[in-house]
Amino acid sequence: MKKIQSILSFAIVAMLFSFVLYSCEDDDICTDDGEVPRMVANMYYNGTDVALEDTIYYWAYVLDTITPNRESDTVQIENGVVNNASTFGISVRQNLQKKVFYTIAQGPDRVVRDTIDGVPGSRTILAQRDKLVLEYGDLGNGYTSKACGFGLTFKDVNVTLRTGANGQGNWIRSIETVNTEITNGSTTIIKLFANERN
Repeated sequence: MKKIQSILSFAIVAMLFSFVLYSCEDDDICTDDGEVPRMVANMYYNGTDVALEDTIYYWAYVLDTITPNRESDTVQIENGVVNNASTFGISVRQNLQKKVFYTIAQGPDRVVRDTIDGVPGSRTILAQRDKLVLEYGDLGNGYTSKACGFGLTFKDVNVTLRTGANGQGNWIRSIETVNTEITNGSTTIIKLFANERN
């Protein structure tokens, strides 16, 4: 009798646990990275609509003082690697200047080991880098989900590519704005048209 009672008790507990677990909807759980506002970029080969799948490295910075464009005044908010993907999303952080600076590298830096005049040595070949500047106007609150509630939105978003004398970047050739409002971490904001890696 005790054996049946223990099996019955276990079955009731298992059913209750299953009921609680499976009664949750996706909207009932707020994940850490689910609704983080991100600047989402899609990459394409220059002059085409063909997705450029590549490995890129990126760094995102926010100025934390009033003095602009000084490396010592920047705070790194994110760095990462996107492996063989044509889309990536980088965090946007609210700040007084309403600007976020992104450095995007076309792959990793390479260390080349060589012997010159019989002396072993090495040199680093830097990957091509370009800078994007995201500026936004107003901040807002938008409903994200039942579990997460309201989240921060960035309005009047403008992303520009810092270019050289030729009007182009080092490997990103042009940029096209698709949306001017960042409400989540999945909606495309810009299209980047770039050269493939040499």
